[in-house]
Order: sequence, then structure tokens, then C-alpha cells
Amino acid sequence: MEDITGEISKENFVKSYALSIQKKEAALFVGAGTSIPSGNLSWTKLIKPLADTLKININSYNDLVDITQYFLNDQAGNRNFINERILDSMSDQQNNNKTLQAISELPVSTFWTTNYDHLLEKYLEESGRKVDIKKNESSLTNSIRGRDATVFKMHGDKDDVNNTVITRDDFMNYTENHPNMSTALRGEFINKTFLFIGYSFNDPNLNYILGNIKRTNATNQRHHFCIVKRIQKDDSIYQDNDQRFQQDKVLQKYKVADLNGYGIKTVFVDSYDEIPSILQDIKSKSLCNNVFISGSIEDYKDFDKSSADKLIFKLAYSLVKKNFKVISGFGLGVGDNVINGALQAIDDFDHRSLDDNLSLFPFPMADTNERTDEIKERWTKYRNEVISESGICLFLFGNKKTSDGKTVPANGMTEEFEIARSMNKFIIPVGFTKYKAQELWKQLNKDLPEYLNSSDFQQLENIENTSEQTINKSVQNVVNLVEQLNPQNN
Repeated sequence: MEDITGEISKENFVKSYALSIQKKEAALFVGAGTSIPSGNLSWTKLIKPLADTLKININSYNDLVDITQYFLNDQAGNRNFINERILDSMSDQQNNNKTLQAISELPVSTFWTTNYDHLLEKYLEESGRKVDIKKNESSLTNSIRGRDATVFKMHGDKDDVNNTVITRDDFMNYTENHPNMSTALRGEFINKTFLFIGYSFNDPNLNYILGNIKRTNATNQRHHFCIVKRIQKDDSIYQDNDQRFQQDKVLQKYKVADLNGYGIKTVFVDSYDEIPSILQDIKSKSLCNNVFISGSIEDYKDFDKSSADKLIFKLAYSLVKKNFKVISGFGLGVGDNVINGALQAIDDFDHRSLDDNLSLFPFPMADTNERTDEIKERWTKYRNEVISESGICLFLFGNKKTSDGKTVPANGMTEEFEIARSMNKFIIPVGFTKYKAQELWKQLNKDLPEYLNSSDFQQLENIENTSEQTINKSVQNVVNLVEQLNPQNN
């Protein structure tokens, strides 16, 4: 399809939305399409029995909200069948919903949804989030202490099915009946960058939300994003119906342009199966302001202690100076210098703080009553938690001494490397620090990831000497690679 006004490439979208997450200005709008993989119904399928009762062909009728209103009128205002239809069609069985899983893992704290089910909340809770659910006017005035995810269920909840928003009157009277929720939504559109997932262009919920955006009357309107499946000739609904395909193709073009007028850029996918990987890319990019420094050193034979201390200190200092957040697990011989370098930079530069620029994760001490396998399992779990907080992982040095005084590679660093790789983190082994880090550099260099610039990565293989000038240059080479991965610098 030709370029469409209002379309944005996946690459530019990922960078832009990841940057909004870093700035703590991102939110999500979650629609019915996200619940379909778990067995729930689209809006069209939800109200089809109502249309059938009214003898309306739902495939040739665009305004779905009218159908629910006509049905309610036909039932003399009795909502019983509509309520039963909502309850019967809603399942909280998760069924390995990869899209909702990916949504729940995004480092975003604000979620709006028009869904009546509990799937979003369940996935957030399973991801370790403390969820505050706002499903009616009264719940807006109370907050859960320590929450790290807030879900605004603007159209109600199946547990209070009689007050769900589904008919035309419900939509028309929404602002009057839900004044606080409406005010909160308009405020969010001014302060946050939204990503819409699970909405189709004929979703009546989307049309109402667009009305809220218009009512903000913001002069400098924020950009928002919407992920939409591109219309394709081989879609089942277009089999033997080329006329409809051509019409919908044109309509899609104009609907994208219409969304652009509201500040919403459209990201096209060829299949909904692409969405989880796109969200994972966003997560990876958004965490690129957090740099985990893995390292330990007991034997300074190939790199004298004074130079090693200076290198680590300056690396942490330079990262915090560039406003990165440094994460340390207190590796022997490395952790102290990371902390000192980061603290010095926090003290030297304005707008730096402990919370924003330094995270410490000292490893738990082994209980004398624990078996070796229990200790290893606990440390592995801890490593997973620490590395999950980062986007970029640096590997320095990596040796330790055995009980008989023999120097061996640090197996903890090997495990951290494998964990980081399994989590799709951006990995940078600093080869010139020798030991395990050099092994990892060689391993990565054999099959260089796309995210690493080859010529810059080669600069990390060796160091000419350990003079202060050379150390400064080598530190800058590492920082340059880190900066290339951060969406703030792209």
C-alpha cells in the first residue's frame, strides 16, 4: 500500500514510545481485540445475537452502538438479555495471551481500558504488579498504597454489569454520568502519550475516546499511537469480494488520516501476532537508560588494581553524568567503585538523584543451613530480578579465586550473561578488562548482534596501556556504545 498520511514506521514508533516511557509520560489504552486470544468476543460478535433478533445484517451496518440501543428500546428498557450476553461472552481464562502478557511487562503505570473482563488486571498481577482498579466514580477517590499500576475501567466491569457502557444512551450521557472519569481521561490525554492496542476502526469505543481528545482543546496536542492490522487481499472476509476489499482499502487510508487529525499516528502490522514482539522491543528500548554493570575481580595480575579501580569509577561516573541509571550487584572488587563513581557524579551534577541514577542489589548472604543447590537457586532468581530491571548489561573483568588460591573465570558472570541474553538485553562485554569479559567479547564478536556498531565494538577488544589518558579514552568508547542504544540519543 502507498504511504498514508498519519502512518509511522515500526522503528520510529518503538523509539518514540520507548522515550515516552523513559520520561514516565506513557500510558496504554487496551481494547477488546487484546482479549480475543483468550476466547472473548469482538464488539461485532458480542452484539450479533442482538442484531439477529432485530433482523439487522450486522455486516452491512457500521454503527454498532445503534444496534444495542435499538435492542434496548425493543425490550422496553430491560437490559437483562444484554447483561447476560456480556457475562456469557466474558472469560477470565488467560489461555497464554501473549499480547496481554507483553502489555503487563511494559514499564508503564497507567492503563485505560474499555474491556469489561478482568484479563488485563490478572496479567498485571501475575507480572508482580500491585494493581489499583478504578471501575466506577467512587473508586476514583480511593487509592491503594504502594500501587505501581492503575487500571481505569472507563466503561465498567462485568461484576457490575448493569452499569456497563454499551448502548448509545450510555455513550451520549457518559460525561454527565461519569464526570470524574471523564475529567481524569481528558487530563491524561494532555499529560500522557497513549498507545492504543486492540481497537479496530469501527469500534464505537474508539470513536468516543476521540471525542474526549477533541474536548481537551489542547493547542500543542500530544502525539499518540495506534497499532492496526493492515487490510490485505487474502483476509478471509475478502474472499470472492474484491469490491469490498477495494472499498475498505480506501476507507482505511482516510481513517488513518482522520486519526492523524487527533494526533494519533498509526502503526501498521500485517498480523496481530507481530504485536507481542513489538511490545518487547519497546520494553527493551525503554530500559536502555538502566545500565547493569556485571563484574568481579580478585586477581589483578593482568590489570593492576589501581588502574582497575580508576576504570570502574570513571565508567560509573561517566554514565551517571550522561543521566543513565547504574545498577550494581556489588560484585567483588567492582561494586564499591561503581557506587563511588555514581555517587560522585550525583554530587557533581544538578538534576541527578539516588533514585534516578543508582540502584543497588547486594546479593543475599548464604544461610549456613542451606544446601549448595538451594543457594544457587536463590542467587539465580535474584540475578533474574536484577537483570530484568536493566536494558543494557556491561560485563567487566570476571575472575575469582578458589579455596586453594587458583584464579578461575567467574561463573556468576557467565550466568548473568546467559540470563541477559535470554531476556533480549543489549549486551556489551568490555573485552580489554580481560578474564571472563574477554571471553564473552570474543563469543559475541563471532556473531555480532545488529545493535552493536562493529567498528566501535572492536575498540573494546584491547587497551594499549593503563595510563589515565588511555583509560579515559577507553571509558568514552564504552559510553559511546551505550549511548547509541538509548532512544534519547536516536
